Amino acid sequence: MNNAILNDLAALVTPSLARSRYGSPEPQIAVRMPERNAHHRKLSAALHALAAQVELATPAGERWIVQTEMQADDHGRVYLELATDHAEEANRGLALLRKIAG
Repeated sequence: MNNAILNDLAALVTPSLARSRYGSPEPQIAVRMPERNAHHRKLSAALHALAAQVELATPAGERWIVQTEMQADDHGRVYLELATDHAEEANRGLALLRKIAG
């Protein structure tokens, strides 16, 4: 996997299994820019680049939706909106995100 854009932006990425506001599993990659007052476009570019990598790596049979969320100028996340709340789908999604995050 090529993380050149993320490396150029010096973004820190952390995959984890979060919970949606409804309590269902939500695999995610948290993205944090190292500088506190990073321009929001830098974060937006990092999120979109990462989301594109996730989309390209997602097997054709998976039904989740890749989403991005900016939480502040210096951090946000890429997450999978799962088609089901089954642990198996969440584990497959998290495994993919861990592979992407390196």
